[in-house]
Amino acid sequence: MSYVQIEQASKKYTDTTVLNQVSLAIEKGEFITLLGPSGCGKSTLLRCIAGLETLDNGSIKVNGKEISHFPPQRRSVGMVFQSYALFPNMTVFDNIAFGLKMHKLEKQVIDRKVNDVIKLIHLSGKESSYPHQLSGGQQQRVALARAIVTEPDILLLDEPLSALDAKIRKNLQVELRNIQKKLKITMIFVTHDQEEAMTISDRIFVMDQGVIVQSGKPEEIYDRPQNEFVARFIGSYNVLTHEDINRITGETLMPGVYAIRPEVIELFDENIPSELKTTGFWIKGAVMNKSVRGNVRRYEIQSDTVTLYVDELNVSQTPHLSEGTFIQALIPEKECLLLG
Repeated sequence: MSYVQIEQASKKYTDTTVLNQVSLAIEKGEFITLLGPSGCGKSTLLRCIAGLETLDNGSIKVNGKEISHFPPQRRSVGMVFQSYALFPNMTVFDNIAFGLKMHKLEKQVIDRKVNDVIKLIHLSGKESSYPHQLSGGQQQRVALARAIVTEPDILLLDEPLSALDAKIRKNLQVELRNIQKKLKITMIFVTHDQEEAMTISDRIFVMDQGVIVQSGKPEEIYDRPQNEFVARFIGSYNVLTHEDINRITGETLMPGVYAIRPEVIELFDENIPSELKTTGFWIKGAVMNKSVRGNVRRYEIQSDTVTLYVDELNVSQTPHLSEGTFIQALIPEKECLLLG
């Protein structure tokens, strides 16, 4: 039996179904992410696990024990929100110690646990600081420490990094993952950021309109999207009908909708290597737009009435293509993924 089992979880607000018979299983010590756009039900599911919302139907079990009807304080669940929710009149030490004091532990036990977790989150020397004296990243570390110091069975994180700037966010993603591995705690993370989910997760559950539309390891989700929604949401795939592909390539594909990753398409000017001329699907088109995204260049290619996005590494050895340049593009046949 899995450590966390959610079965047929359903939740409605008036006439809106937020969770529609959601079922999932999580192993002990696993880091999973609920990924999806705003309004898909991911935060509601998290709040139901925490006991901040009640299910209309279904069950939530942790380690074989049904907790659906337990109040939050009986669920042994920690939660970290997007807003840090720190007590402004308390020091770092006292903010972290708050839950332990509520459990009426002895002072020496509290001191030991708090000092251990302060070292874990790399805030040694900040014990006497107040929240307003900390950066946003430091405040979020304190919020994380306050949640894990009570040693919950599960740690729930509701978009905890979304308010931080990009560099701090990436650093905290790595730190969070390292802390999770060190503590071997079961974590359920909510985000709408695909890259973040790919970076930190053991498994991802993609949600849309109150249901889980695909689950799996990050590489499985990215390499093998099962439907058009996942292909568009998870990896910026080019999603084309067979009619589109047939028209611009002159090939004949099975009827359906196809997904093509932008990084598998190769662009050529007039100099096409002879060994490539008989491989894959060839497309003629023109560069309509170019954007540089750090280490990646993205080209917008127009072929007939079809727009394709092509990504390539932004390296000096590869010349930039100017807008208006006529090109030929090679799509490997095996990279045309027929969606279910």
